[in-house]
Amino acid sequence: MTTIIKDTFTSGAQVSMEMDKDEGELFVFHCPAGQGCKVSKYPLDSYHMPIAMAHYTECCAAETA
Repeated sequence: MTTIIKDTFTSGAQVSMEMDKDEGELFVFHCPAGQGCKVSKYPLDSYHMPIAMAHYTECCAAETA
């Protein structure tokens, strides 16, 4: 698994995007502070990459709100 991007917030929350090139999958991990991680899985292709990035952005926005 390769980390593409990762943000850590002062609250202790983390949001990251990782890919598994061998399996052709892309994951967005949203880990609010003191809670378990919510994982969203997408196919690793040009159609789903912007969808996964939008989801990543929404997760980061939720942590800064």
